[in-house]
Amino acid sequence: MNVTGAKICDEKPYPETRDIVLPNQTSLVSQIAVDIGGSLAKVVYFSKRQNIHNGGRLNFIKFETEKIDECIDFIENLIAARNDPDQSNLKKKIVIKATGGGAHKFYDSFTKKLKGVKVEKEDEMECLITGLNFLIAEIPNEVFTYSENDPMCFVDTPNPANMFPYMLVNIGSGVSILKVTKPDKFERISGTSLGGGTLWGLLSLLTGAKSFDEMLELSKNGDNTNVDMLVGDIYGSDYNKIGLKSTTIASSMGKVFKKNIRQNVGNFKSEDISKSLLYMVSNNIGQIAYLNAQAHGLKRIYFGGCFIRGHPITMNTLSYAINYWSQGTMNALFLRHEGYLGAVGAFLKHRTKQRSYSFSEIFTVPQMITENSINAYGILERTATRLVPFPKLEDLDKYHPDTLQLTEPTAQKYWIDILEKNIQSLVELAIEWTSDNKNGEQSQDDVQHRASSFDTLFRSHLTRLRDQPNMYGALTVRSLLDLREQCLHELGFPDIFANVKEKENKSALLRLPELLKKVDSLQSLEDKIELLIDNMLAGNMFDWGSSQVLEMLKSGELTFETASEKVNKPEHFNHTRKFIERIVSKNKPPLKKAVIFVDNSGADIVLGVIPFARFLVSLGMDVILAVNSNPAINDITFEELSEVVTSIAKMDHLIAAAWASKKLSVYETGSASLCLDLRRISENLAEACQDVDLVILEVFNNTFIYSFIY
Repeated sequence: MNVTGAKICDEKPYPETRDIVLPNQTSLVSQIAVDIGGSLAKVVYFSKRQNIHNGGRLNFIKFETEKIDECIDFIENLIAARNDPDQSNLKKKIVIKATGGGAHKFYDSFTKKLKGVKVEKEDEMECLITGLNFLIAEIPNEVFTYSENDPMCFVDTPNPANMFPYMLVNIGSGVSILKVTKPDKFERISGTSLGGGTLWGLLSLLTGAKSFDEMLELSKNGDNTNVDMLVGDIYGSDYNKIGLKSTTIASSMGKVFKKNIRQNVGNFKSEDISKSLLYMVSNNIGQIAYLNAQAHGLKRIYFGGCFIRGHPITMNTLSYAINYWSQGTMNALFLRHEGYLGAVGAFLKHRTKQRSYSFSEIFTVPQMITENSINAYGILERTATRLVPFPKLEDLDKYHPDTLQLTEPTAQKYWIDILEKNIQSLVELAIEWTSDNKNGEQSQDDVQHRASSFDTLFRSHLTRLRDQPNMYGALTVRSLLDLREQCLHELGFPDIFANVKEKENKSALLRLPELLKKVDSLQSLEDKIELLIDNMLAGNMFDWGSSQVLEMLKSGELTFETASEKVNKPEHFNHTRKFIERIVSKNKPPLKKAVIFVDNSGADIVLGVIPFARFLVSLGMDVILAVNSNPAINDITFEELSEVVTSIAKMDHLIAAAWASKKLSVYETGSASLCLDLRRISENLAEACQDVDLVILEVFNNTFIYSFIY
């Protein structure tokens, strides 16, 4: 990662807000797609990450269509920046997927300027649906509802079996309304010419605003009652008989029509006019959308297109319209990537075959739809494997990976304060890790600079989240910890706990033979199981993600023995006896296959998990150890665990036999997170778990969770 010149910046070098600028970072752009509407041109491009197999990122940027030459120049620069001596040969490899009306209108402009580049036009409606299906199925926290009283309430990723049917209201210059019944089956059921272009055009005539964003900003400070005629202006009060409040708009811009209009033209403020017209257009779109949903029996209405732009008043108006006309039975659904549906869909046309990968969202360099929008979106990073739901989830719609939602301001402040307090210790650890690796290519000044950049970068994110907690999606402990890891990785610190993990693994391996001997000496099966569970709980104490444990580890206060003494087993949650009864029961068929989702390195995996897995193998079971694909604090990774098991196999014949026969196996989860999300695990792991009948989650905070699958 080239962070030379990295800075936090509020300037807009391109038509979007880019909060952290990395001016000297370059990537190899391999695929480009563009969606050109009447108002905006949206570009999505895939940049490969150097030295990472199958790595890459999906990037987003937009331009005003009237400045299409800037868009073409930007794409030309992307292609030219590819680091290869034969640029002409590289251009022949580039195919631009283009959609929207501008794909036809500006086709000649693209092919003339981008010589040797092939431009392929894709159907606009197909791209919209393809993009929407991808975003709502693949990107967590993509969909949300909005109201003044409950802003940005995120909707869970839908179960693929229940995604359809739905309706998409795409609001660009005009409005298209699509009914979608299958991934590749849709029809345009309606539309209206009253869209974003209508508002843009009218406000261009009636106000001094020069851009759409400026017009939307004007509306924030406007009072539409100065220009709109309300029910109260006509009746003097509510019209209760037909359910109309006095504040209901009876006639948009109705107060402007007066006999002495010429004398009062200058008395109407641009802000008031902006808000009135925004209400007028949004209310009409909302009502038309609901009437179509009602006519076609559709219960879900997604709103997309660059008209919305994360603008609170617009979203609130559309939400109010849907809620009002449906009598509270339906919600308007919004998207964080609202303006990029077509561009994403066009990009996906590059790969028509079944994808063998998924995407995760990275917020290290967040972008905002406008400078004043309430939400942001990140770069989409391609994962090495396709991520799918864990097959043994009883009800995917009811599963929530975050048991602790940070919805209360006090909880938000508490966790943000903790993470901010720990930044300095992570900076010191990052510098120490780099020094221990003795990488001659990295000067000490460079390391110090990158560590300082991490400090600045992560603090800037925490500052934003204090002000707008849901800017990057639902704020949870998991999202905060993931963001911290993303910032470390982005600044070239992929595994700052590598040395810690190596030392702890070696130390635990030295103690393992003695522990196994103690376990094997127990004659009672019940006593053996209870000891193994206690060891797993004790081992899980060694988690560098806990501030309290971190201090104990640094001081040397925490040992495996003291950890065992500190583990609490509240009676209400302690089902050890039930677990033992099922294992030893002769009245039920024996368990055949288990999966254990593991956590930390060192004592946790070596002295806790491995002995327990060894015991299950001795009962005749197949055992899968599911482990993170990539580093996160001191959580053990696939590569590290494979090495640990190989080492243990050299000292224990039971593990050696199980490892050789694949009765004991290690699988990647596909995750680089501190927290487990069973909605998104490696496809290979999911396939291997189809026939498991015992699921064990060894999770943060010394918790052993099990489930028997019948």
